This record gives sequence, C-alpha cells and structure tokens, in this order.
Amino acid sequence: MSTQHLDSQLSDFEAQLALLSETLRCQDAQGLVAASNELQTMVVHFSKTLQHSAAQIRQSPSAPARVKKIAAALGSMRQGVLRHGVAVERALAALVPAAQNITYAPNAGAYGRQPYGSAGRQSGEFRALSA
Repeated sequence: MSTQHLDSQLSDFEAQLALLSETLRCQDAQGLVAASNELQTMVVHFSKTLQHSAAQIRQSPSAPARVKKIAAALGSMRQGVLRHGVAVERALAALVPAAQNITYAPNAGAYGRQPYGSAGRQSGEFRALSA
C-alpha cells in the first residue's frame, strides 16, 4: 500500500465519520443506517489491509495521529449511536406501552397482592404463614 493510498483511506474514514456525525446530529434514521453500513464496510476493508500497511503507518509523520483520532471518533460515534438507540426505545415505550414487558403485577385486580407478574395463582390453601 502506497503512502498516497493510505492517506486517501484515512481521508475517506474522516469524511465518513463526519457524515455519520451529521446524520446522528440531525437524527436522520435512513441516513444513519446508510452511513453506518458504509463505515462498517470501510472498517472491515481497512482492518484486512492494516497488517500489510502497519510499517507505513509508523513511518508516516501524520498517520499515527490520524489513526488515533479516527479511533477516538469511532468510540464517540458508538456512544452516540447507543444513546440514540436508547432514546428511540424510550420513545417507543412511551408511545406503545402495551409492547413493554411488565415485570410487576398491577396493584388493583384479583391478584393485586402478588408482587411479580410471573407469580402463580394462589390456591387459597396457604394465605398466611406463621412461625
């Protein structure tokens, strides 16, 4: 891999990260999917060629700093995408509450005393315990 090709790949990474950042900021769902898929493809391709170009990266004066900057940006983008996913899940839970898994049983109703929704029905035989 030549130095120009390496610089070209790093520039493509930086441009794709900027695009992903912009789509995340604008909350564009379709753009986020497309930008994430393209970035994933770029990362897989770069990781395959990285073993052959590791010596060139070390010899280049600016490449190690650029790679570190890209790695930090990838971590930041990952956190941003995860936070966006949590916000979407919470919004979905607020809009469609029936889709939620209910852990606790409601306080009212025939079995209001049961603390968990998964508890079995009482037979009436042992309503109280004594020591």
